[in-house]
Amino acid sequence: MPGEPQEIPPATPGTPSEPPVESPPGNPRPEVPPPMHDPVEPDAPRELPPEAPDEAPVKTPQR
Repeated sequence: MPGEPQEIPPATPGTPSEPPVESPPGNPRPEVPPPMHDPVEPDAPRELPPEAPDEAPVKTPQR
């Protein structure tokens, strides 16, 4: 009969009926996160906090 819906064949074992959804979409390697910064640029020099002494105190041996 023309009014009956067509029967959908069952999915082949081992073959998904729909491709898996990527997360995030378009990322070819989701297990590898993108780099946080350009590795070519060196890190900015870190300054000492203002309360840090210029030199560490040197302990003299006790006699």
